[in-house]
Amino acid sequence: MTELVDRQPVARFGGHERADGGHSTAPPPPNPRRWWALLLLLVGPFLSLFDQFCVNLAAPSVNQSFRMTPFEFQAVVGGYGLVYGLGLITGGRLGDLFGRRRMYRAGIAVFALTTLACALAWSPGSLIAARLAQGAAAALLQPQVLALIRTQFPPAEQPRALSWFAVSMSLGMVLGQILGGALPAWDVFGLGWRPVFLVAVPLCLAVFLLLPATLDADRPALAGKGADVTGAVLCAVSVALVLLPLAAVRQWPFLPTGLALCAAGCVLAAVFVRDQRARVRRGRPALLPVDLFSVPVFVHGVLLNFLLYMASVPFAVVLALYLQDEAGLSSAQAGLTFTPAAVAIAVGSRLAVPLRTRLGERVLVLAAALIALGLAAAPAAAALDSDGASMAVLLTGMAVYGLGNGMIVPLLTGAVMSRVPPKDAGAGAGVLATTQQLAAALGIAVVGIVLYPASDARPLQYTPAMVSEVVIAALAVVLAGRLVAVLRRHGTG
Repeated sequence: MTELVDRQPVARFGGHERADGGHSTAPPPPNPRRWWALLLLLVGPFLSLFDQFCVNLAAPSVNQSFRMTPFEFQAVVGGYGLVYGLGLITGGRLGDLFGRRRMYRAGIAVFALTTLACALAWSPGSLIAARLAQGAAAALLQPQVLALIRTQFPPAEQPRALSWFAVSMSLGMVLGQILGGALPAWDVFGLGWRPVFLVAVPLCLAVFLLLPATLDADRPALAGKGADVTGAVLCAVSVALVLLPLAAVRQWPFLPTGLALCAAGCVLAAVFVRDQRARVRRGRPALLPVDLFSVPVFVHGVLLNFLLYMASVPFAVVLALYLQDEAGLSSAQAGLTFTPAAVAIAVGSRLAVPLRTRLGERVLVLAAALIALGLAAAPAAAALDSDGASMAVLLTGMAVYGLGNGMIVPLLTGAVMSRVPPKDAGAGAGVLATTQQLAAALGIAVVGIVLYPASDARPLQYTPAMVSEVVIAALAVVLAGRLVAVLRRHGTG
């Protein structure tokens, strides 16, 4: 991306930098089938979010089948996201070590098998095990997509490729909400909730079989470097210690046990970072390219991405609950409420690059403001007395939110990934995706504290919960302005 990249020296496309750190004289010609390959690659991020969010609305139907305990219900809904978040950095680094196409195909294959296992589950335990394995498969395939866009497309084409990446990610989240509510209600072939998982299997099979015809196997960027097993363990445990208490904040006493676990996770994360720095200094293989955190654009971009996910993901969960519990909609009707967002996301992603050309970096602030404005429509709609007016305001807000989301994802992702050398593209993508999962977990914990009253006799506090997410989105607007200043200070181009 030309206007959202600073001038600090970084590795560029394809052959400009070899895995050993040397430089070639000219990049290799781009893959002539790269756009067909992209179509297959984008199935991965779409499914990884689709299968995370579809369960939010399908979970009541699953619960009716198995009569799960509260712990089992939480494990089915949240277990996927937990394992997904734990494995993203490691999954990205495996692509750097062993080849990104190979790891993507392996992830797609395992994802298909585990998704089928979810659809065929016969008990809560079998469903939980399949969901956990499905999260691990998603963590393996997801980082490879951004890494392959970073290395397979010339810089001039990366904004367009990233705009389609934004569509796949955003539509996975939104359509997961829509079909997660609709498919169980339709009861296709009398299968109830099981088609929610079955729809992914043929897509995975097609990707696994067709990808070799469009994308040649890439040479591992860090071939022969060895794996950082210690770093992988430290990373996974530190993330788990932070995510677990956040995910289970309503199931057990959060104070002081939860805070102690979160603090321990932060300490262990510091140990992990120190270990990674020591490995880099000694020339040993490292899981995380820690030098990226000295790059202002990368750091500010990751933080902005964190705030946006902290606002958007919990908001979608709370809104789905509100529409069913308070507004009286069915799960299918609640899911369809997200349709304007899905359409607007596609429109926004196509407008992102032209608007960036006209407005420069300021388009990031505009997009973040649209997200905050769109989210603010929900508590405004809840305050209206008229059902018709309330729904009109809500649907308009969903469209505004989708427009901003579709605009900001490709631009922000491009700004962050442009700072990652090709040899570390998998790990960099893993860092970006991991912060998204941490943000979602923290946002859900925060909104859960606001949503659930101290007394069980009081109703759920939907409007204050939605307002809390609007406040976080407003902070994202401020940080977007800060990122624009950083981009200008360090130069663009």
